[in-house]
Amino acid sequence: MIFYKPITDIEILKTEFPEFQFEDSIFGAYIGLDEDKNPVGKCLMSVKEYNCYIHKLECNYSDKLLVEGFLRASLNFCANRNAYMAHCEISEISDVLKYLGFENNKGVYSGDIPTLLKGSCCK
Repeated sequence: MIFYKPITDIEILKTEFPEFQFEDSIFGAYIGLDEDKNPVGKCLMSVKEYNCYIHKLECNYSDKLLVEGFLRASLNFCANRNAYMAHCEISEISDVLKYLGFENNKGVYSGDIPTLLKGSCCK
């Protein structure tokens, strides 16, 4: 079982994602931890107006359930901050994005969050 630990403190976010510029959006992240509290990945997202952006996902992409868990956590984070549309440009997880219901528009995968949270790649 994986536990997705939320991070909203901007200083911790800057430490976890030093290459990223944190600007005029609401940012959050999740760190995935296994049963022994070992990190298994992390995901960075932001909310600007009614849009959710999944910026970065670092994990074993071949573990579809892990990828789906990070995406669902991110979508819930953003929905709880009034986002309605989600966008992601991480092509390495395009198969999971498509299964969840994201539509590809020239490399940008998008969809409305209520619909995306209904989909599943790992049922």
